[in-house]
Amino acid sequence: MGRADRAATVQVSGAIRGLYAVGIRQLVVDVSAAMDCDPWLLTVLARAHAKLADDSGELNIVGVNLPQFVSALRTAALDEAFIIYDAVRREAMSQIPRPRQSNGAAQRR
Repeated sequence: MGRADRAATVQVSGAIRGLYAVGIRQLVVDVSAAMDCDPWLLTVLARAHAKLADDSGELNIVGVNLPQFVSALRTAALDEAFIIYDAVRREAMSQIPRPRQSNGAAQRR
């Protein structure tokens, strides 16, 4: 919550490392209340994503509001940019209504 500056990034990094150390392999990071994003946060998230993926884990980022990441994305490495892209795409896909399943009863009438 608040500015995602260097101090906040160090805290996030420490929390992720601590959770990983105790065996947590499925993490969700909610950035919906973050304001400006320091480029280092993207680096921390990309490294955590890669480390978890290497250990059959998963890091999901939710609550991405692109304006908060624009300045960080300008200097981001490709793997860092893709974790934000994947988060935005995943949230957009969850907003698309799914086709209703037909049980066939209405078709027989």
